[in-house]
Amino acid sequence: MKPVLVALALLGASTCWAQASAPAASAHQAHTETVDDRVNELHAELKITPAEEEKWAKVADVMRNNAKTVDDLIQQRHDNAHTQTAVENLQSWNEIAQANADGSKAMLDAFSALYADMPDAQKKVADAAFRPAQAHMK
Repeated sequence: MKPVLVALALLGASTCWAQASAPAASAHQAHTETVDDRVNELHAELKITPAEEEKWAKVADVMRNNAKTVDDLIQQRHDNAHTQTAVENLQSWNEIAQANADGSKAMLDAFSALYADMPDAQKKVADAAFRPAQAHMK
């Protein structure tokens, strides 16, 4: 079972580092495909019901919007890398970090609303999905 943290990691600095060095168009396309793949995997793993689809759609939208926001900031950073001053360089990292924080909060809000309406058995599936990968191996 893949942890849901992978979805949140799409917001993380590791994604920023990996994509900052990749060619812009292909990195963005690959990231979009990865987010869409993860949205679909998570939908199946959590066994989202028809009654939950509206709240799930909000979670999926947040995941996609977060990825796009971070991708766009990484692209801007990449495009300006050769002309940035030290302060501009630090500012670009700050903007990416802030987007990660804002995106994490948006994901928390959207997922909390979905989770609140899940039956206990489904919550257990979600709880397991959100545990770090190491916890699955114990």
